[in-house]
Amino acid sequence: MASQCFASTLAAAPVARLARRSRAPAAPRPARSLTIAAASATEKDDKALESESAGAKKRDEESKAAGIQERRPPRGGEAPPPGKWEWTLNWDPVVYDKVNAAPLTAPTEAELNAAGCVIGSCPRTPSDVDRLIDEGGVEAIICLQCELCHGALMIDWEPIRARALERGVPIVRVSVRDFDRLDQAKMLPEMVRKLALFRAMGKRTYVHCTAGINRASLTVLGYLTFVEGMTYDQALAIVRESRPQANPYAVSWEIARERLLAGRTEDVYLYTQVELGGNSIEEGGDWIKRDLESASIGVIQSIFNRGVEADLSFTAALTDMCAAAIKAGGK
Repeated sequence: MASQCFASTLAAAPVARLARRSRAPAAPRPARSLTIAAASATEKDDKALESESAGAKKRDEESKAAGIQERRPPRGGEAPPPGKWEWTLNWDPVVYDKVNAAPLTAPTEAELNAAGCVIGSCPRTPSDVDRLIDEGGVEAIICLQCELCHGALMIDWEPIRARALERGVPIVRVSVRDFDRLDQAKMLPEMVRKLALFRAMGKRTYVHCTAGINRASLTVLGYLTFVEGMTYDQALAIVRESRPQANPYAVSWEIARERLLAGRTEDVYLYTQVELGGNSIEEGGDWIKRDLESASIGVIQSIFNRGVEADLSFTAALTDMCAAAIKAGGK
């Protein structure tokens, strides 16, 4: 009943649209291939977090089931052995045609160097951080590993964090469970918000989980859709062309998107009227679905844009406070 009333309201709205705004393309949503119960971490998934070899086996199984094929080696670092996952430090810049939101199949060196996001595997030592900075041009780092990940790979996080800060590279950790679709859905907004903050600061940002296959690729997928306003299919094509072994969980993205829009019916309606200038009934086709999807994209973008604005203000306050303390200490 509520959706029928909303549709009637849209139909009665002015047809004219604001010329200053172009309508964003509708975002196709992947079919939910898993139920909520199936999306939960299983005992088998928990065991995959216990050791490096168990995690590698699980990644190989999931990649094979998803039909993921590594069409080329990573563009940075050392490639893992062909046909299986084994840790090496490797990375791929995320490059795409920003005008058409399309992947670049043969990016130039300049385009690779200009990429704002880089997806890769985890640094395990401070010297790995040096390589990311010196060879990869990394200016900020987002770690998505949880304590279990660090334990399985025997990673001491604090020296890695300290080395990044010594090099003047901000580094943050958003703890996310590997292979856990619901945990990734829950944390995706935080993952995306951290990436959006660093990108707003102009930082070339390295996003890593353990292998650079799942959580890191999901974060960039979320950034391209939730912040840049791309469709799911556009963003996935870009991520997989940039990082061929990428295998983000579609169900995690979909659950996160549904939660972002929950209780925002009025916001979506107002967006169609104020930002889009009314309905698109004159364009024909399923205009209600088209308008709701376009408005949903805009509402989600506004959530993240305002969140990043607040984060930038908080960051500036901390920076100014530290500068004031240093100045006062020098007197």
